[in-house]
Amino acid sequence: MTHLSSEQVSAWTLGEREPEVEVHLECCVSCRKDVIRLQEGLRVFRQSVHDWAERPVSIELPARRGTPSVSWAWTAATAVATGLALLPLYLDVRQAHLEARNTQDSALLNEVQTRLSRNVPQSMQNLMALMDEGAEGKEKQQ
Repeated sequence: MTHLSSEQVSAWTLGEREPEVEVHLECCVSCRKDVIRLQEGLRVFRQSVHDWAERPVSIELPARRGTPSVSWAWTAATAVATGLALLPLYLDVRQAHLEARNTQDSALLNEVQTRLSRNVPQSMQNLMALMDEGAEGKEKQQ
């Protein structure tokens, strides 16, 4: 003989009375004890819910201790101290970056100024020298 499944025991307890389950419960002491145990557990739970619902609504919370605020204070102080300790390092790195950028900008401006100060491009300077020599020779002939 097989015993009732937990679904069959739950269904019986909830009021679904099938004839074959009823016959089995009359014959099987073990399954009858399972049903009684489930019914008793539900009865105790129902009573607990009713008792709890009848309690007054006001709930007193325990007083807060100073420990959590102290840990937050230490955490905040540590964060501020770390920030202050790293600030000079950040400023030094930033300053070095700005100086490097200014050096590059100055070098670029010097190069542009040098190229702009020439009369002709460097590749044409030899041609200009030849033209100057030719112009001097013509002046002498006249």
